[in-house]
Amino acid sequence: MLPTETERVLGTAKVALQTAAQELIAPDQLPRITLGAEGGTRELDACTGEFTEMITYRDAAVPPLYAAHNNCGGDIILGWQLGTRVQVAGSDTVYEVVDERRTPKGAPVDTLAGIDGELLVQTCFYGEDQMRFLALAPSPA
Repeated sequence: MLPTETERVLGTAKVALQTAAQELIAPDQLPRITLGAEGGTRELDACTGEFTEMITYRDAAVPPLYAAHNNCGGDIILGWQLGTRVQVAGSDTVYEVVDERRTPKGAPVDTLAGIDGELLVQTCFYGEDQMRFLALAPSPA
C-alpha cells in the first residue's frame, strides 16, 4: 500500500472510531473545539490542539477561519456533517455546521467567498490533497 493510501485508510478509521466513541461514551455531550490565537503556519505547526485563526485567510467575503492539522486535533471535524451541533470552549453558544467546502490544499481564500456561517473551521483529509472547511453558525435549536 502506498504511504498516502495507508494514511488515508488509517485516518478514516481513526475518525470513525472517534465518532463512534463520542456517541457511545457521551451521547448527550456535544463535540467541543478550542479556538486559539491568530497566526500563520508557525502557530498552526505548534500543534497545540487548538484551532489557529489563520491571518492569511482574512477576507471581507469570508468568515474568520480557524485551522488545525488533522493529526493535531483537527480531525475531529472530519466526522461532522451538515447539522452537527458543536460547542466552542469558552462560549455558551451552541453552533451548528451549516455549510461545507472542499478545496485542494493551498487553494486561495477567494474559493471560500459566499460560504455561510459565523466562523469557519478547517483541516485536511488524511492522505489526500484536499482541505475541508466547515461553516458554523449559532444553532437555532
